Amino acid sequence: MRNQAVVSGFIGLAVLLSAARGLAADIGPLVLAVPEGFDAPASSDHDGGVTTVWIKRRPATADSTLLQVSVLDGGAAYDEAGADDHFEGARHYLLEFVRAVGRTEDHFELETIERVSLAGTPAARARWTGMVADKPVVGVMYCVLVGRSIVNLRTEDAGPTITPAMYGAIAAIEGVKRH
Repeated sequence: MRNQAVVSGFIGLAVLLSAARGLAADIGPLVLAVPEGFDAPASSDHDGGVTTVWIKRRPATADSTLLQVSVLDGGAAYDEAGADDHFEGARHYLLEFVRAVGRTEDHFELETIERVSLAGTPAARARWTGMVADKPVVGVMYCVLVGRSIVNLRTEDAGPTITPAMYGAIAAIEGVKRH
């Protein structure tokens, strides 16, 4: 009887974890449709914010695709700002986040920062390349200001070019919706 309860518990946990894949995730003021195949999220609280990470593993290699979202309390309400102010604010914070990534990678190279729209709000996007442990990496990062939140979204993978799993993560990021 006890073994049956343990087995049922493991089956329930497996169903719960598999259900977490491909579903919508609340990330602060936004909702993200997590692409199929990414592991259940891991979250941590830090410095007035929350970071949530999903990983898509490739069984044939030790490489994996990162999908990460950090939501910080900006202290001020950004919704009243104009479109140009939204973009400039997002660009400012994006540069801070990108510089932090650049400090952890060798041969870090930032490409141009572009103006995009996330959840109907002006946002900033940057692409970079670098090296980690003598392996090339590529990343795409976004930043958007929503309400009082600074939302940083990024995907990263091994290799010199964007991978299919990254394209899925990019589509999920660019498809975020407001609550």
